[in-house]
Amino acid sequence: MQPEIPPLPDDMRPVLRDFLAGQSTLVLGTAGEQDAHPQVAPLFFASDDQFNLYWISDPDSRHSANLADWNKAAAAIFVHTWDWGGIKGLQVEGAACPVTADDERVRALVLYREKFPFVTDKFASLIEVSTIYVLRPRWLRWLDNARHFGYKQEYLLGTPDER
Repeated sequence: MQPEIPPLPDDMRPVLRDFLAGQSTLVLGTAGEQDAHPQVAPLFFASDDQFNLYWISDPDSRHSANLADWNKAAAAIFVHTWDWGGIKGLQVEGAACPVTADDERVRALVLYREKFPFVTDKFASLIEVSTIYVLRPRWLRWLDNARHFGYKQEYLLGTPDER
């Protein structure tokens, strides 16, 4: 029998927020009806205080088309290392979709531009033809081999109805 997964404790929130702020890229995993095969894509991302992960993408890309077919996704965000003891990262699962609310789109772009200052007005035309997506995690796994080899903790986000 699997142990019950606890909700994310308050003392882990700043640890995870700091970790996410220090990483530029997530690897997004999706699957769709196009060919019934899973697909992964590296994407620059920004996150908010609720651990929502935002990225900008072409709506015709394979991962975007997959999300249109099935809005479930997984992502991995990790430190690039060549040392087993340096493995540290976050795995998440949740629902992913285009951001449709104007206020959330504005907030997501502010977060994205704060994290990536090179995204200036010269990229405005690219952003206009792209879509902002969000992955709203319901489950996450924190990995930190600096604590010990294979260290991991799993947590749930949101209320039971949201999971």
